Amino acid sequence: MTIRLVTGTAGSAEGTAPGIPPHERCRYRTAAHHARRLYPGCVGELLHRELVAYADFGYRFDREALVPRLADEVLACPARPADEHQPGA
Repeated sequence: MTIRLVTGTAGSAEGTAPGIPPHERCRYRTAAHHARRLYPGCVGELLHRELVAYADFGYRFDREALVPRLADEVLACPARPADEHQPGA
């Protein structure tokens, strides 16, 4: 096995994945924060992390467009009032 080292300054290599427009990035981040409110606990945290990672890294890892469909689904759900998902409310 051969290890190939690449010389140059950090950030000089350009990725081949298309960038996400700023308004779409904002939409994924909004869906991430909304997911935390909809699903408290581990599920909401997982959804939040996936949506934020997609906003940061884009289309590189999502070949089936699952994350955009997830964002649509999360954003379509109405937010529950804060007192509704608190114990004893």
